[in-house]
Formats: sequence, structure tokens, C-alpha cells
Amino acid sequence: MMLQENTSFVKQKFIKPVKNMIPLMKSSWHASWPIIVMMIFEFIMSMTDIYIAGLYSTEVKAATGIATQVYALFIMTGHILTSGAVSILSRLYTGEDKNLFKSAVFTSIVSAFFFGIAACIIGIVFSEHIVALLNIEDIEKDYAIVLIEIYFIGIIFHIILTNTNGVLRSCKRVMVIMGVMAFATVLNLVLLLYFYNFTDIGYRAIAISTAISITLASLITLVIMYRIIDKVYVFSGKIFKQIISIGWPGGVISLSWQLSGTAIYSILGLLTVNSTEIIAAYATGLRIESAIFMPAFAFYKSNSVIVGNLIGEKKLDDAYKHGFATAFISMTIVTIMMAVIMIFAHPIADILEPNSIVEPEIIKYIYVCMIAEPFIALNLAMCGALNGAGDTKSSMFYALLNLWILRLPLAYILGIHLDFGPAGIWWALNIGLFIQTILSTRRFISKKWQSIEFA
Repeated sequence: MMLQENTSFVKQKFIKPVKNMIPLMKSSWHASWPIIVMMIFEFIMSMTDIYIAGLYSTEVKAATGIATQVYALFIMTGHILTSGAVSILSRLYTGEDKNLFKSAVFTSIVSAFFFGIAACIIGIVFSEHIVALLNIEDIEKDYAIVLIEIYFIGIIFHIILTNTNGVLRSCKRVMVIMGVMAFATVLNLVLLLYFYNFTDIGYRAIAISTAISITLASLITLVIMYRIIDKVYVFSGKIFKQIISIGWPGGVISLSWQLSGTAIYSILGLLTVNSTEIIAAYATGLRIESAIFMPAFAFYKSNSVIVGNLIGEKKLDDAYKHGFATAFISMTIVTIMMAVIMIFAHPIADILEPNSIVEPEIIKYIYVCMIAEPFIALNLAMCGALNGAGDTKSSMFYALLNLWILRLPLAYILGIHLDFGPAGIWWALNIGLFIQTILSTRRFISKKWQSIEFA
């Protein structure tokens, strides 16, 4: 009798919940894996540009890095629109009013077009002024200005592509996005190799290839948008305001991460021993982490759509369960990747950095900061779910608390004031992230996001 009771308890408390989670995890994985592949294509595209730039000269490589950084800053305007649009469209897509959904798609794309024009004009007109603010050699400035101007000619279509990809995610058409980005990546590579080997346009080929491939990919998605809109060419001022209202906190978060990252470099520069080598180790460590960020960020995007779709269907309990199912898969994958990187930390550092001072600092960074990777995955999944529900301001508040109240002050106090060195700074990064993860998870568990209404 006792054995039967214990068996029943195990089934009810452990086996049954796991069985119930399996369909949810399958659904989350189905929505997420194409986004992971898409992000790999984007990563390959950016790495190809940097590699070809290095074949021209070190100065061109440096200028390319600067130009792409400036370009990425302006692309944020597209992400503001996209995050707001995904939150609204994913809910409308599963709603009953299909014409309202089509109007929202049209509004989103038209908004992206005009944002792109504004970014294009500002980028081209002020390119020299932006580059003049940077402490780089004159020859690098000249290269960077030319590249920025070319990049910004195509920024209209890049912002449109970012936006239309968000629309397709909201419509559960992630396979289409994957195909489009695969096309753009292959075309970019082919054009780069052709321009480098068979023309004399020089380093300009780097920006020209990217602009052409992104533009053609954008045109493909616009054809798909034309079919989705289905002649409902209605721009809604109300929906536009909602897109901006929901999306602007995401823009604040992105900008804050950029600025706080720059501030971390400044704090590292205050170290009295081997500051240059430690800065190099930090830069390399971030590149290693970028491999883990890809799946975590993919699940962040998919969770936003999944939760938004389910809310649109009035399935609030399913939205809650799927939010955690996606987080579980993301944490599992990231934890496995984290373990592999930590196990092979020495050979990885040896391959990436021959400098005998920098290499051990990279290993220290890996051992300390990799601990936070599962928390990064959980935080991104929770923020994605909150964004899908339209609760973007909570995510913004927690991110700002981490970056400006915890992360930077603690990095200075532990690393510089208390003289714990780089290890103190690495742990400061972890502490801020741990607290942010606790807050975002607590917010999702509270289910307050289920009461947010729009559209």
C-alpha cells in the first residue's frame, strides 16, 4: 500500500508535469530553431565583412569595425519599431479581426520606411561629424566615412528588412525568414569575392556588397508583405502610437547596453596592471560569449511571438506555461554550451590569443562570466515573454537597474576601489545580471502582464 502511494506521488509530482511540458517544449523549439539558424547567417555575414576588410589592410579593417558600429547604432530605430510591432501583431494575428491585423502590418512597414529615410539622411549628412568625434587615425577616418555613407544608402531597406522579419515571426513564418537570410548571406559572400578578385572598387566592396544583399532580401520580404496585406492599405495612427509606446523601452535598453559596454572599457582602463591586455581579453571574451548569445536571443524572439499569439487567442494559462517551457529549453542548450566552453577554455584561449599575458585573462573571464550564461538565457526568455505581452516597460526598468545602478558602480567599487582587479569587475557583471534575472522572472510569475490591453 505504501509503495503504491509513493508511486502515485512520484507520478503526480514529477512524471506527469514532465509529460505535460514535452508538447510545450516541442512547440517552443519548432518556433525557435529557424531563428537560431537565421542568426548564424547574420553572424557569418558580419564576420565575412571583417575578414575581407582585413585582406585590404589593417586600417580598412579598423574602419569597417567603426562604420558597422555606427551603422548598428542607427539600426536601433528599426528595432524600436520591430519590438513594438511584434508585440501587437503576434496578438492580432490570432485574433478575429483580420483586417485590423493587415492594417497593422501596413502601418508597421510604412513606419519603417519613413524611419529608414530619416536614418539615411542623418547618417549621410553627419557621417563626417560622427567619425570626427572618434580618436582614430586620419586614414581610418577617411575609410570609415566612405563606408558609412555607402552603408547608410541601404539602411532604408535594412530597417524594412528588420521590420518585415518581425512581421513574419508574428505570422509564424520563421522558415521564410531563415530562407531570406540564407539568400542574403550567400549573395553577400559571392559579391564580396567577386568585387575583391575581379574589380578595382577596393574596400568600398565591403559596404556595397552588404547594401545590395540586404536590399534584395528586403524586396523579397516586401513581396510577401504585399500578399499578407491583401490590398488593405490603411495606415492607423492609433496602431502607430501603440507600436512606439511598446517599442521605445526596447530602444532604451539597446542604447543602454551599448553605452554601458563602452563604460566597462573605461573602467578596465583604470586598472593599474596590464590594463591593455585585460581590455583585449574582455573583447575576446565577448566574442566567445556571442556564440552562446545566439540561441538565447533566438528563444527571446520566439518567446515574444509565442506568448503574444497565445494571448491573442485568449489562452493566458498556455501563454504562461509556454513562457517557462521556452526558458527551460534555452537554459538547457546554453548550459551545455557553457560547459563545453569552460572545459575547453585553455585550448580556445590559446587559439584566439597568442599573447602570454592576455591568454590567462581570457581564461579567467571565461571561468567567472560563463557562470552567468544560464541566467542570461532565463532573463532573455522572461523578457521576451513580457515583451510579447506588451509589458516592455518592466523589462526596461530591470535592465536600467542592472546597468546603471548595479553593474557599473559595482564594477568600479570591486575592481578599482577595493582593488580586486579584473575578477572583481567580472563578478560585478554577474551580480547585476543575477538580480535582473530574479526581477524579470518574478514579474512573469506574478502574471500582471496578463492584464495589459492594447489594439
